[in-house]
Amino acid sequence: MVVTRKNGMDSIIERLSYIKSQVEISASQNLNDINIYSENFFRDFLNLVLSHHFKNINIEEKNAAAIDLGDKAAKIAIQVTSTNDFSKIEKTVTKFNEKKLYETYDELKIVIIGNKKDYKKKKIGDSSKHELDVAKDVWDISSLVELIGDKNVKEIQEVRDFLEEQVQFISKNHISKEIATFENLILLLSDEDHPAIGSGFLEEPDPDGKINERFADHATLLTSEFQDLYIEYGEVLSDVRQHSELGQTKLRRLGLYVKAYSDEVLTDCNGDPKAALKQLVKDMENILRNKIKDYDVTAIRFFLIDELLRCNVFPNKEAINA
Repeated sequence: MVVTRKNGMDSIIERLSYIKSQVEISASQNLNDINIYSENFFRDFLNLVLSHHFKNINIEEKNAAAIDLGDKAAKIAIQVTSTNDFSKIEKTVTKFNEKKLYETYDELKIVIIGNKKDYKKKKIGDSSKHELDVAKDVWDISSLVELIGDKNVKEIQEVRDFLEEQVQFISKNHISKEIATFENLILLLSDEDHPAIGSGFLEEPDPDGKINERFADHATLLTSEFQDLYIEYGEVLSDVRQHSELGQTKLRRLGLYVKAYSDEVLTDCNGDPKAALKQLVKDMENILRNKIKDYDVTAIRFFLIDELLRCNVFPNKEAINA
């Protein structure tokens, strides 16, 4: 039951994070269509999470001020925004009071599609009309995850089903292409039918000794490339590794296979890590080509360099047959 809950929450977090990233990208390019989509999405999503009956006020009342969603029966109004500046919160509350919306709604929530800041001001508004409690009434993606996390397993599954239906990772999208590349590499290379399963390497991870001593001639190249690629791929790979559906068993099998295979490639390349890494990328690309149509070759290279630093690629010591 615990595993089911964690799997559900992992999927929910992944998709909410994807929405957040897409909204942030669109906002930076002054594209508003996705924000309009988000209002409708969050209408249905919050109805599910909060068990309310929100309506999109912007559809019923064109250019409605202050709020996007409203449930008049429950007397709750919501503003959905990609802006986390305090001035946005202040402006929303001011308009809410100016339009006398407090006569229709007792509560006002502001949902930020992103991360809220550590706001210094705790209250804003007019106590004789409506006063917003910033800590309690300003939500972000983390707040929504916390709300969902308090639900029972059945309810979490309902939220997961909704998000998986509504939020599809499009293969041509750069971010989802990275995720697909990493996930498929790990799944394919951790297959229990791989011949390397049952073989191991007796060694303690020693990336410094490997890079700076064993491959001293290539140390600058390898460390510099890792640092450059980490900016773009590091967090994505870290998130994929922590995904519960992969599990520690698959990650262990992955390590066993990569150690054995990369050692063979390094031997064939006369101990040249630069040439061997190039060959490994080509081999991994061939494996993925038969599995998915759209993958990221640079992500493959980063994955292998990351495994090198974990002492899985080009292991420091000789293989010991089990």
